Amino acid sequence: MMETLSDKTAIVTGSSAGIGKAIAGALAQLGAHVIVTSRSGERAQAVAEELIMKGGQATPCIFDIDDATGITPFIEKAAQISGRIDILVNNALSRASIAPPLFTMNYAALQAGVTANLTNVLAITIAAYPYLKEARGIVLNIGSAVVNRHTIGVPLYTILKGALNQTTKVLASEWAGDGIRVNQINPGFVRTDSMTTRQSAATVKMMTEMFTKLHPLGRVGEVEDVASLAAFLVSKQAEWITGASIDIDGGFSVQGATFPAPS
Repeated sequence: MMETLSDKTAIVTGSSAGIGKAIAGALAQLGAHVIVTSRSGERAQAVAEELIMKGGQATPCIFDIDDATGITPFIEKAAQISGRIDILVNNALSRASIAPPLFTMNYAALQAGVTANLTNVLAITIAAYPYLKEARGIVLNIGSAVVNRHTIGVPLYTILKGALNQTTKVLASEWAGDGIRVNQINPGFVRTDSMTTRQSAATVKMMTEMFTKLHPLGRVGEVEDVASLAAFLVSKQAEWITGASIDIDGGFSVQGATFPAPS
């Protein structure tokens, strides 16, 4: 049985939809006070109210991973809510400049993608460090299965998730003496509400069927799959796990390749 997270404060960036929302819900269900973040105050408010209606504790905050100037004020505001930060889940993603072919991208586009999805993730984690050190807290980075098996079509995304993977290991090593655990989850293709709202029903059906074939266990992931693993990794049961990069991808990363039989 999962131990309670009562008296813990958890920041989940990008938690107004998709995987982030599911993780926020799982942590709130275990008793954590969840800081729900979104670029939109209305969306953050709506999710926080939903968690509270289900018996959880939640506070909405505006946070934009593209805006470096907002990082320190956001962390300070989050820390003031309960006087502590125990858990930081780095889930927010800037979709700008992560999908085009690399040869089409100019310096500004490259810099924007790297800044938002790597530099700013590092910056928010470093800003939270004093609070995490005091709490002997936990950082959980949300990566992707592309760190193991490149998926053509998202080149900069693949590069940056690989860099995040190494960041996880570096921080786990450097902060272990402070009692801070740092781990990473690498999801495969997961069906999210944010994906379904951006695409037509026909496109969602096509993508789901295509990605189902790429996952040996025979289905795409659901947000609850990832949230359950996240809840375990921030719990006391996982207190001897740090520096881990855990794939949750229905076998996407380890499936074998079929070679033609010799003639």
